[in-house]
Amino acid sequence: MTDLTKHYRQLVGIAKGWACKHLPGWNDELHRDLLGRHGGDVGDGRPSANNLNLPQLSAVLDDYTARGWPRRKTYIPKGAYLAKTVSPQISHIVKLWGKLGQAGKVNNAGRPALLAFCARQTGKNVPDLDSLTTEEGQAIIEALKAWMAR
Repeated sequence: MTDLTKHYRQLVGIAKGWACKHLPGWNDELHRDLLGRHGGDVGDGRPSANNLNLPQLSAVLDDYTARGWPRRKTYIPKGAYLAKTVSPQISHIVKLWGKLGQAGKVNNAGRPALLAFCARQTGKNVPDLDSLTTEEGQAIIEALKAWMAR
């Protein structure tokens, strides 16, 4: 069994739980009828998602989506991650902060300390570096470079 097939089977279970909670009158019998319509093997009289192949599972999930299930269609295999693009300005701020930490000029070179420093420099709460404007980011870079020069 592939990871994707296993993942789709889990999603069918999640969709069934959603339907039982949000669709009036939805029950296990209706779920099994849905599986049977999309090719679920009725060997013992009860269709099961374990008997469906990947295209059939996908059709079942599409059917639940048509009924209003809020499905996110991103599947990330174990061990993989989606790389987030980081602006050069944020990258530069993080590198300067790390260099200050290596030089011993900063007691705590962690991300929370960097965010606290940025908050003090800008005079506002900085939940993450993406919330900085270009001008604020440039002012922080200049402050870090001046600190590094001392």
